[in-house]
Amino acid sequence: MVPAIEKADSIFTYLMHHPEGASLKEISTTLDIPKSTAHRMLLSLSQFDYLEQDGVNGRYTLGPKLLSLSRAAEQKLNLNRIAVPFLEELAKETEETVKLSVIRHQKIYVINTVLSPRQMKITVETGAVFPPHIGAASKLLLASLQDEEIEEYLNHSLEAYTTRSIVEAEKLRRAVVAIREEMIARDGEEETLGISGVAAPVKDSFGTWIAAVSIPYITALRNESELIPPLQRCVAGISGRLGYINP
Repeated sequence: MVPAIEKADSIFTYLMHHPEGASLKEISTTLDIPKSTAHRMLLSLSQFDYLEQDGVNGRYTLGPKLLSLSRAAEQKLNLNRIAVPFLEELAKETEETVKLSVIRHQKIYVINTVLSPRQMKITVETGAVFPPHIGAASKLLLASLQDEEIEEYLNHSLEAYTTRSIVEAEKLRRAVVAIREEMIARDGEEETLGISGVAAPVKDSFGTWIAAVSIPYITALRNESELIPPLQRCVAGISGRLGYINP
């Protein structure tokens, strides 16, 4: 644990339960933080708008930046709820399995899956984890990172899942450029031979790519060109509900 962050967390929690605010002395005494340390922390947190100090009585309350952070967190938590009807419609229209994925700490997590209505289908477990260089959704979310983060990832040895996996750094750099331009990523049997896929980004109100919707399919049975239009309609619908306005 980082002591300063632990103390800040205790201050936030305390003030959350005291909407009327609290004085320096109350915070210092109740939370067992030395008065000089508490004073420095309260000043710093106020400077960055995490806290507000009343100009009359000097009491501290939670600040506006925490409201902005909570709204951003709420939007992320609502992503799954908002996406479900669009994912179900996409699975119904394409008769393929559809998945929603996000990237956290250079790992790709499947946070929702809607299975194909057909008897013969591709199954992907909700909660499955993939590396960022394997598959359509993974590469799309890799492309969503800052260039510095991408280079950090590419500096590691990358595992090949099939003979078609892309593990060369330069090839992945070119793939990132192409994905950013087209806003479509493709899986050319990189995770499983015989299984291809396409993915498109979900955008938040700022236009940031926050998730990927992807359609894995049996290569021999489908043509990606018939899957891309409904996929694009799906992500446009989810993004619109998240507040994105296409310029």
